[in-house]
This record gives sequence, structure tokens and C-alpha cells, in this order.
Amino acid sequence: MENAQNRIDYFERMLADNPQNPTGLLALANEYKKAGRDEDEAAVLKRYVEAHERERSGRQHAPRFTFRARLNGDGAGKIELLGA
Repeated sequence: MENAQNRIDYFERMLADNPQNPTGLLALANEYKKAGRDEDEAAVLKRYVEAHERERSGRQHAPRFTFRARLNGDGAGKIELLGA
């Protein structure tokens, strides 16, 4: 678990310097998923979508993605890609 926390800390520090770094956001979300931190994963993915939706808004043919995060009563979560 120590290595997982080290990776999470690394990506959190990376994002402190550049909060909209797409690689950092996706990597941190992935590490949260591996650690079973579903709510944190969903929050970071939401940050990614919101930050990059603004970036894509000027592009006519850029794909748009939406997602839905659902948490079950037992704390388990699911992220669903709803479409482009």
C-alpha cells in the first residue's frame, strides 16, 4: 500500500504545480481507482472533463464525453462513459 500512496502523492504534487495537466489528472484517477478510492477517482475525472471541455469548446469537430459516477451502498463505485 505504501507504493500506491507514494504514486498518489506524486501525482497530487504534479497537479499542485499544473492543476489541468491531462496526463496527471488521468494518472491520479487511475491510482485512486487501484486504491479503491472511488469518490476521489470520480472527482478527478470530473476535473479532467471540465478542464478539457473548455479547451475543446473552440474546436468544431472535437468529441465530447460525459460520464456518470455512481456509488453503491457498500462504497463501491462505477464510472460510466455515456457517449461522445
